[in-house]
Amino acid sequence: MQFFHLYDLPYEKLFMDLHPDMRELRDLKELYVEFNDRNAGDLEQAAKELDELIVRYWTCGQQIFKEFALLLRKYRDPIINSFVMVQRIGPDGIYDSRLSNGPIESLNRKAKDLKRSGRGYRNFAHLRNRFLFSTRFDPALNGKEDKPVIYVSDDDE
Repeated sequence: MQFFHLYDLPYEKLFMDLHPDMRELRDLKELYVEFNDRNAGDLEQAAKELDELIVRYWTCGQQIFKEFALLLRKYRDPIINSFVMVQRIGPDGIYDSRLSNGPIESLNRKAKDLKRSGRGYRNFAHLRNRFLFSTRFDPALNGKEDKPVIYVSDDDE
């Protein structure tokens, strides 16, 4: 299947002409991008299309996509679960978003960055307080709170 791109530019044509497989590789990549865009909230359709993509990639003749097909098959269930929609609260109100582990990964990185920048902590309570202070909008230190703690995700900033 060939895709028509409105933004095909002369340099893209030159890039595609470097090797006869370049267009096929781009088109196969675009299949996965469109699959992700199209199936938010529809787990059954996502599962069906993912199985079709795995077969398509496995039989395409491109080694990189055969390996990708194995990866998709190995993580099939988590990929399908990523299409679950959840409600989030943002600056413009409540909206639906795909389930993501991004917020947890962000917190993990903040903890690692804090440990790295502190060059080691001898006092766990001090490390805990620094982490809470750096990750909360209105931090409560030493377990004392005057008001409830509000958690802000990176999406809301």
